[in-house]
Amino acid sequence: MKKPLLSHPAPAADLREARRRALKSGSWAALLTAAVLAVVILLNLVVAALPAQYTRFDISTGRLFTLTETTKNLLGSMESDVTAYYLGISGQEDENVTQLLDRYAGAGAHFRWEQKDPNLYPNFARQVGAADANVDSVILICGDKTELVDSYSMYEADYSSYYTTGSYTYSFAAESAITTALAAVLRTEQTALYSMTGHGEAALDADFTQTLENAGFAVQEFSLVTAGAIPGDAAMLLLNAPQVDYTADDVAALRDYLQNGGRLLVVTDLTVPTPNLDALLAEYGLTRQPGVLIERDMDHYLYGYPQTYLLPDIGQNEATAGMAQGLYALAPVAQGILYDDTMDYEFLPLLSVTDAGYSKVDYQNADLLTKTDADPAGPFALAVAVQGGEAGAKLAWLNCANLLDAGADQVVYGGNAQWLGSVANWLCDQENAAVIDAKSMSAAILNVPAGMAVGLGLLFVLVLPLGAVIGGAVYCLLRRRR
Repeated sequence: MKKPLLSHPAPAADLREARRRALKSGSWAALLTAAVLAVVILLNLVVAALPAQYTRFDISTGRLFTLTETTKNLLGSMESDVTAYYLGISGQEDENVTQLLDRYAGAGAHFRWEQKDPNLYPNFARQVGAADANVDSVILICGDKTELVDSYSMYEADYSSYYTTGSYTYSFAAESAITTALAAVLRTEQTALYSMTGHGEAALDADFTQTLENAGFAVQEFSLVTAGAIPGDAAMLLLNAPQVDYTADDVAALRDYLQNGGRLLVVTDLTVPTPNLDALLAEYGLTRQPGVLIERDMDHYLYGYPQTYLLPDIGQNEATAGMAQGLYALAPVAQGILYDDTMDYEFLPLLSVTDAGYSKVDYQNADLLTKTDADPAGPFALAVAVQGGEAGAKLAWLNCANLLDAGADQVVYGGNAQWLGSVANWLCDQENAAVIDAKSMSAAILNVPAGMAVGLGLLFVLVLPLGAVIGGAVYCLLRRRR
């Protein structure tokens, strides 16, 4: 009797078929894994090549790394290549600065940056003309022009509330500093600003000349005695606190300059009489208010100093548009300016005392700075700009010589220098670029009550981890019983 044929494959055949299916499944799994890895690597390469603004989100409280429209417009209009060198020690980089530089590079096709470790390249800063650069500074280079952004200029400390609260705040001012330097290295022309000498005029301190140079001015001195005439390329003249009056010939030269569309910034000292110069100013509707200005509003004079150390109101107009919001100007010992608004000129108050202020007329003989009936009440301007007339002349008068002093400027964190740069830009018809405010690095502190802190600690440290372990164990047991 013949044995019946097997209706199922032999065990060995089943094993071979199972192995074949497993091998096929494994091959597909390996191919799929390789494909996924290839896609992940490719995505990483693509993402790494994207600008920082698309891959790193600015979640900082003060939006520290979000570029302003001023910076974006400048980067977008660049036609020359600029390289920024960050002098950071490897492993100790200031991530605030490097993240911001990534944003600059992402927003401008002609902007790039690289790191130069001072330990590896100790002579680099000196070789590019920035020997005074500190660690974490940035050096911008465009062609043969170099600008240094010192690390100290990228952070600002505000001590205004220190005496009342015992604390101070830090602000991140790197964008303002880097954008200012970037505009400087890209600038191809400078505006000629001449400071007159020969009458005891004060020389501008470095704080002010640096601000003017950053704004595109080439500051030079000249004397009518030696030059014989006002330079033909003078876009603006500065008369900075003369200690003697100008002669009739000097005033005639200044008058001709203005009548031909000139631009003039006059700074005077209340203790120095200048009748010839005052007569020229009177032709444009400006005269002195006798006396010294006194401020009685406590928010408008310097704490701990006499009430003649003014923190005046800053005019809100195009001539002062270049000042950062919140900055003060300090004007120690100033005199008021009256202007005749019936004349055919436009008058712009630049700095003023409040309604609570007044002018102390007989200040030299007064024992107390107390207002009397003879002292006219404010408000008074201590700086006024004038424009108009057929030739389009512009004139600004600051009746406070001490405002252009480096010590006063440092008390208000550069506010006086910014004021000068803004007025100079207006006088020369140069657009006052929007000032980039420093961004506060202070974050609101979340205070959690002690009782709640204990409960939250138990929840996150004990309850949730233990729950996850128990849940995983139960899931595994249920799987095994199936």
